[in-house]
Amino acid sequence: MSNLAQLITTAAAENPAARFGTFQQSDALPRVVDRARQVAEQFRSAGLGRGKVLAVIGTNSASYIVTWMAAQLLGVQTALINPSYPDAFLAQMLDDLAPDAIAWIGRAPGEAAGRPLPQFDAGDAWDGSVVQWQDGPLTPAEGSAGEHCRPDEVAAFLHTSGTSGNPKFCALSHGYFHRLGRFFADIMGFTRHDVVVNPLPLFHINPIGNGVVGALTGRAGFLSTERFSPTDFWAQVKGHGATALILHAPPANLLRTKTTAQDAQGHSVRVGFSCNPAFLAQFDIPIGIGGYGSTEAGGLCHHWTFRKDDAGLPPEGALHQAGQPRHDMEVMLSDAGEILVREKVPQVLFSGYRRGGVVEPALGPGGWFHTGDRGRLDDCGNLVFIERISESIRVNAEYVPIDFVEERLRQVPTLGDFALWRIPSASRGHEAVVYTVAADVEAEDIRVAVADLPRYMRPTLLIQVDRIPRDAGVGKIQRRLLDTIPRLLVREL
Repeated sequence: MSNLAQLITTAAAENPAARFGTFQQSDALPRVVDRARQVAEQFRSAGLGRGKVLAVIGTNSASYIVTWMAAQLLGVQTALINPSYPDAFLAQMLDDLAPDAIAWIGRAPGEAAGRPLPQFDAGDAWDGSVVQWQDGPLTPAEGSAGEHCRPDEVAAFLHTSGTSGNPKFCALSHGYFHRLGRFFADIMGFTRHDVVVNPLPLFHINPIGNGVVGALTGRAGFLSTERFSPTDFWAQVKGHGATALILHAPPANLLRTKTTAQDAQGHSVRVGFSCNPAFLAQFDIPIGIGGYGSTEAGGLCHHWTFRKDDAGLPPEGALHQAGQPRHDMEVMLSDAGEILVREKVPQVLFSGYRRGGVVEPALGPGGWFHTGDRGRLDDCGNLVFIERISESIRVNAEYVPIDFVEERLRQVPTLGDFALWRIPSASRGHEAVVYTVAADVEAEDIRVAVADLPRYMRPTLLIQVDRIPRDAGVGKIQRRLLDTIPRLLVREL
């Protein structure tokens, strides 16, 4: 399989019973592909074809999946963009991308395009129809050419989450998706009998790469959701017979705190990605897969399999036990502990960043990609991810494992939405502190929760703020922004 168009059509032919869509709208994969072909013909008539760039600005929906499939059937490069960006910032993103056309679902770009472009309301793409709102300078393209795309041709542009600066568009080839889909389907054991659920926003690599492409590769069904709701999640999982979950830390944490084992009782889930042993134990799931990667680093470059009764996990936490690298990648740690990855064969890593309409290579000397993350190797040579270098907390020269300490702090139910972060200290480098939106937290409860941790890991201040800043896409805490938010109350711990 050399491209995504071939993958889509082959999966539909080999497992016509697989259902694709969302909890709210789904259908057999062949019928979904038929709708995508109808939308592709409308795109083609408007001038979109192989090598053109289509910006897709949309919220999760069955129409989103059809729009993505339609573009791939044509060989159109899809740029999947967070729809929550403010108009001015969206305009900057589109200016850097320089797309040939825009499709939107649930949010029109307005004046953000900055120049005349063909624009499509794809809100009804699930019905096989899009509405062209604005003409542009394109002329009708000939035929569907997606099945002829080479592995090295760009299939999509996905932007980073922006936790270390403004989001950048990563160019991802057909070969990249083929290798990621195969790797993920293999480690999760996807087959035609699986129903894969990934409730995350489809404009990130986890849902579109691990989820959609992974399910297609394993000939499994795939379901997203229009809006993630912890209170409805387990009923939807059981109602659709889900067998595999693909999560991320924020929704996994919400499920652990907002739902119970009784809510999940009777599910058919056999494996969960980004589900730690505590999650597996609480919801009676046999196997969990941890991993490490990024949009640039192959989507997922390391993985680790664990069970709910696993002991001896590293202090950084189960999901940081990244394990061994993929068979087609290698890893190296710099003298400063930065994780570097390199592909062994072409089209494993991303192809570069798109700036000003041009893809610029971004690999260092020797083909190594500098991840900006700090890691270490355990006694067996497994990679352990520690933290983003730009988001580290270092007290008395010791690194504080953020997720590990936050896991302890979740024992304090009155904390509500919170984050562990740092403030400068002249004598200790940093002090670890807790930011929270809650006003009625008992300081003693926090002290008890972390009492057995080394002293350098224990937070020294409790700071109340009106919000915890998060990325609107996958809900990652934007810790560096905590320094800019007004403090409502500060208490010693």
